Amino acid sequence: MRTQKNAVSRYVYPVALDSEEAKVLESLAAKLGLSKAEAIREAIRYYVEYVKGLEVVKMREISREEAKKEVLAYLEKHEKVWSSTVADELRLDISLVNEILQELWSEEKVEPAGGN
Repeated sequence: MRTQKNAVSRYVYPVALDSEEAKVLESLAAKLGLSKAEAIREAIRYYVEYVKGLEVVKMREISREEAKKEVLAYLEKHEKVWSSTVADELRLDISLVNEILQELWSEEKVEPAGGN
């Protein structure tokens, strides 16, 4: 009786490397004791694991006035918060949030953490 092994699908992707990348690949493969193909597969696996932990936030395009209203409303609901958290939660660019916070501080509508 013949036993069937699990079929393994293989895909081949030609990769164009410049001379510097080829040297790096050669060095990496030698250090790891792998073939160049296996070094590339390991690099892909490593990168996939790295990317799994990333969160992609799609920024919203809204007017500065609307963003300022939203930031102020958010701050009214939270006693203490990092500017990066405000930016993430409202899906606004961190630079815009920081500018708005500076403006709100100068208008004395909010105060920085640790202030009097």
